[in-house]
Amino acid sequence: MAMHNHLPVRSPPAPAAPAEASCGPGGGCGDAPAPDATVRTLIDEFLAAEAGTAVQRFSRRHDAEQAAEAAAAAGAPPAQDRWYRDLLPATPPGPGQQYAFEVDLDACSGCKACVVACTNLNGLPEGVSFRSTGTLGGAGGDAPAVLRTVTTACHHCADPGCLNGCPANAYEKDALTGVVRHLADQCIGCRYCTLMCPYEVPRYDAEAGIVRKCDLCQDRLADGEAPACVQACPTEAIAIRVVDLDDVDAAADEPWPFASPAPATTRPATRYRSSEDLRDGVSAVDTGALSPAGAHPPLSVMLVLTQFAVGTLAVLVLGGGLLPHLHQLAAVPAAVAALGTAVTGLAASVGHLGRPSQAWRAVLGVGHSWLSREIVAFGAFAPAAAVYSAGLAGVAPLDRAVGWLGPVAVALGLAGVGTSVMVYAVTARRWWSLPRVAARFAATTALGGLATTLAVATVTGAVTGTSAAPVVPPLAVPLTVVAVLVGLAELGLLRHRHGPPSDELARTARLLTRQLGTLCVLRTATLAVGAVLAPWLALRMLTVARTSPTAAAVTAVVGLLALLVAELCERWRFFTASAPDRMPGRLP
Repeated sequence: MAMHNHLPVRSPPAPAAPAEASCGPGGGCGDAPAPDATVRTLIDEFLAAEAGTAVQRFSRRHDAEQAAEAAAAAGAPPAQDRWYRDLLPATPPGPGQQYAFEVDLDACSGCKACVVACTNLNGLPEGVSFRSTGTLGGAGGDAPAVLRTVTTACHHCADPGCLNGCPANAYEKDALTGVVRHLADQCIGCRYCTLMCPYEVPRYDAEAGIVRKCDLCQDRLADGEAPACVQACPTEAIAIRVVDLDDVDAAADEPWPFASPAPATTRPATRYRSSEDLRDGVSAVDTGALSPAGAHPPLSVMLVLTQFAVGTLAVLVLGGGLLPHLHQLAAVPAAVAALGTAVTGLAASVGHLGRPSQAWRAVLGVGHSWLSREIVAFGAFAPAAAVYSAGLAGVAPLDRAVGWLGPVAVALGLAGVGTSVMVYAVTARRWWSLPRVAARFAATTALGGLATTLAVATVTGAVTGTSAAPVVPPLAVPLTVVAVLVGLAELGLLRHRHGPPSDELARTARLLTRQLGTLCVLRTATLAVGAVLAPWLALRMLTVARTSPTAAAVTAVVGLLALLVAELCERWRFFTASAPDRMPGRLP
């Protein structure tokens, strides 16, 4: 038997009946009871609740404004100025002020209307938006459970990392509004800004070969209209405010109400409001989700090869006085090898650019960008190495200046390695801290220089019939010592893997032992072969075993190639194991 649920239905009041119609058959007359016109059904309750939503309020406001506009005299202000007057400042920024987002975390519902509106208005590809959302959760025990959504976009920082790092001057901060704009026509697609921004706001568009980012919809602001994300938010959780730069500087010393990259790094202008502190026991739900970052293969090749080149030239120039036999045996071929390695590395770096035809623009930011300084330093090192090689080869009159050409070339090369260190150290990532990067790049320079010189010396000795045995031990000993120290330091980092998910080095250590575990094993094995096994085996072949010098040369070359693979693996994980603090929802 079918059962039906019936909801009470409110009927309109019945028409009043004549008085006599209510008289009973016994002649008694009286007032008939009036129908109950106040009965509220469940549907009425739902409709009443919906009438208070942000969408309904906006609709009523819109209708009222449209009616007022229709009745207003010509020249009345645009309707949108009135629809969003509580979401836009009454006046533009003055001296010492700028525009900024203000986000009410209590009001954000996580509907992602802001994300969709940003994508649609800016004509972005599907799945790409300048705004994103992430979820915070946690607490428990005696504390109530917390669930919040954080919506985030460009923070239009007072000291923007993207602008400071860009080598092509493709960013500008508007002096009147404070908006940080990306200039697409000047971008070369180097993606350094994506590393410099702690909030990972600039996003690379592979199809266009450039990065893109939020500009606060400044064209809309200029017309008195709210940015797309502000206009689309049904709960009015996002607003535009005018903030004082002094207040921005002061607020940079105070953390946001949830875990995030340190505001002191770039002094972001965005303000997040919440009725409670979301840092104690609350974290982004994706904090423990680890994914390797981008590998940047052309940069890995460039860094390793340029450091090998500088190391080779440094061993040749600085070791020439200590090892005269080395200088007589392998000076010219070692210098040529250093030059060829440097040129190959610099050529490889161009492959990282989204717009390689605009590579010349990379030196425009030399006044503020370490990437520009790196390019200038290595751009000077390559011709200096070429001139030095020519002098060693007896080209007049350069042959008479070899005594000072070598040290100059080495100084330029070391300056280039130093700028490479700073390119990553200034990003404020613990995995890329100044001591760690400096030690890592110095080790690559030393290992590459010693191994290359050893291989060149043994090959030259085999070709010329001159014994390379006297120069192998002075090169093999420091090569092995550096390799052992490097291996111990890398193993020591793994002790962080048991740390909390909020610790950057703990996340990096877990990446190294899990997703990047195979790469780490390959790195360790090839390091051992290239820096320990091969050089001493070659020495044994030259001294004890009395085997062919050719076999010793092949062994040394194999060792060099193994070490090259080891350092390329290290540089690959240098990029991919980076797991800095992120905004909620911002995974690589």
